[in-house]
Amino acid sequence: MTERLRRAFHPRVEGEGAIVRLAGEEAHHLVRVLRLRPGDRLSVCDGGGREGEAALESAGGGAAEVRIGREIPGVVDPSLLVHVCQALCRPERIEWAVQKGTEVGASGFRLWRAARSQVEAPSPERLGRLGRVALEACKQSGRRRVPSISVEDSLPPAVPPGIVGLLLQTGAGATPIAARLAGPRPGEAWIAVGPEGGLSRPETEALVGRGWLPASLGPRVLRTETAGVVACALALHAWGDLGSGPGA
Repeated sequence: MTERLRRAFHPRVEGEGAIVRLAGEEAHHLVRVLRLRPGDRLSVCDGGGREGEAALESAGGGAAEVRIGREIPGVVDPSLLVHVCQALCRPERIEWAVQKGTEVGASGFRLWRAARSQVEAPSPERLGRLGRVALEACKQSGRRRVPSISVEDSLPPAVPPGIVGLLLQTGAGATPIAARLAGPRPGEAWIAVGPEGGLSRPETEALVGRGWLPASLGPRVLRTETAGVVACALALHAWGDLGSGPGA
């Protein structure tokens, strides 16, 4: 079995032989949690797609210096961009959706206020925490690109040409998501998820008018934080790297 290197993130993964300095939580995790010592091997990822082998050079004073080695080849993140437009819900549910969606392969999360959202928009501190949740999920899953997270105070935008927007719905009459995923692979996939109380009729009509396609995940009602993750996995299975489709 190939050894899995311990991972750290730094915004610049420079050429072989370069020294990068890690501080804060990244240094603490390497030195205090993983207990790496000078000479120990790890990898450093820039969060934008590049990752290089590295070795710990020194540690002390709340910082760590690592020497970058050769770049690690291969593609880890999905080639299909899938953005989850998650209506605001309880903070712990948002965190779960971001964590699991990142592990599955979501490229970004747009948090938006629905009529039935019962919570305020995340504070800057809470948004920072969500970013850390996504980063830790990248470390765990081996991803090299950290998903974007944004907050909007309105409905998700109109779906541009070349993108498929799936509006998750429950109830009789909704088109099964399998039928929506049977078409050719789009340039991107967007998934809109309502809050715990569901979308209002005016919101549904407005989104359909903006080019979103209603899609059902079946007869069972999933929690709001679960629905987007499941739909993301299904889209990547049909069009991305989780199945035998065009992106596999």
